[in-house]
Amino acid sequence: MRIKTILNRVQRLHGFVYARAMMLEEMGRLIIEAEIRPRAKSRPICSGCNRAGPGYDTLATRRFEFVPLWGIPVFFLYAMRRVDCLRCGVLVERVPWVEGKNHLTRTYAWFLAGWAKRMTWSDVAAAFRTTWKTSSAPWRWRSSGASSTGRSTVSSRSG
Repeated sequence: MRIKTILNRVQRLHGFVYARAMMLEEMGRLIIEAEIRPRAKSRPICSGCNRAGPGYDTLATRRFEFVPLWGIPVFFLYAMRRVDCLRCGVLVERVPWVEGKNHLTRTYAWFLAGWAKRMTWSDVAAAFRTTWKTSSAPWRWRSSGASSTGRSTVSSRSG
C-alpha cells in the first residue's frame, strides 16, 4: 500500500489532494513528507468569513506536523494561498487540517491530547519526540477558545 493511499484513508482533505508523498532522511532520521495541492479549479476559503473567493497569490511553502506513522514523523507541505475577499480584504485561506498559524495539524493535536489523558504533557512530549509546548498545544487551543471542533475540554495536567 502506498503512503498516499494510507493518508487518503486516514486524513481526507476536502478540496485538496496529496500530490506526492516521499520518505526522506533528515538529520539522521527518517521522515515522511506529503505535498498537498488544492484541487483543480477550487477556490480558496477566506479565513475571516469562511466564504470562497478569488485567489490573490501564493505564499511560501509551510510544513505542518501530522501523526507519526510507524514512529516515523509525517509532515504536510503546502503553499498557503491568499484570498481577495470582498468582505475581509486580502487574507490567508482557511485550510481543513490546521487551526490558524499553528504548525501542528488538528489531528495530531488531538492525538497528543488523547495521550495526555494517560501521561503528563512532558511525558507525551518525550514519547513522541516533540516539545512540551507542542504537546500541550491542544489544551492551550481549547482554553483560549481557538478550537472549533466541538470536542470536550481536555483536562489540564502539569508536567
